[in-house]
Amino acid sequence: MLNMPLANRARARWLLALLGGALWPGRTRAAGVAALRVVSGDLPPFAVQGQPERPGVLVDLVEQVLRRCGQPVKVEFFPWARARAIAAAQPRVAILPLTRTPEREGAFQWLLKLYVQHFVFINRSRFPPVTSLEQARQLRLVVLRGSPNLAQLQRHGFTPSLLMQASSVDDMLRMLERDVVDALYGGDLVCMDKVRASGRIPGDFQVGLALDSGDVWLAASGGFSEAEQAALQQAHQALLREGGVEQLFRHYGLRPRVEDLR
Repeated sequence: MLNMPLANRARARWLLALLGGALWPGRTRAAGVAALRVVSGDLPPFAVQGQPERPGVLVDLVEQVLRRCGQPVKVEFFPWARARAIAAAQPRVAILPLTRTPEREGAFQWLLKLYVQHFVFINRSRFPPVTSLEQARQLRLVVLRGSPNLAQLQRHGFTPSLLMQASSVDDMLRMLERDVVDALYGGDLVCMDKVRASGRIPGDFQVGLALDSGDVWLAASGGFSEAEQAALQQAHQALLREGGVEQLFRHYGLRPRVEDLR
């Protein structure tokens, strides 16, 4: 490094500090900046409440990234709508997994892209699967409150009176089982993982039409510096290069497409 030009040496020192976590957490705390928090809801397999040894693939991923940045923070769980409200109201509270949408674009700092989620219609297997928009528009549907799914359906011309919201994926499944709705609309991995984890029979449910997809992010309403964002991205890229991200998904029994991880 001593033989480098001065400008290159300065850049090298900055990168080493970034990757070594020198920017986190000591300097920000010394400057009076609030400590980082990360919140989520119960959205298996991405985030799993009540299982500290297996808290969800994206929770594990974000906690690994933060450890590499010198910031060993544990994710806090709340009902999803409340987690959204906390992150929206307080600076330096990051939330995952948050789908990046046009409606949300200006309200958040988009810190780290984690995954690409695919949104599908799911109904009971004793009925015809949902295979077309025309068919889906005739059905009573439920979406997760606080998710982007309601706005997605509205953009596609669905009738508001046929759309309901539930506070959890488990509530969505119960509404489907009790014939309160004809189908649910939500993330494919999240909904079907909840079917399996709750002891339901996967064969009783069927995945139909995929209407939309969205990038899933770690995001915050504000308070994060450019250096902190760069540190997160550097740590994540290192995990990708090492194969750690794919290994983590396999640990949860998931085999996503490589392009959905980048």
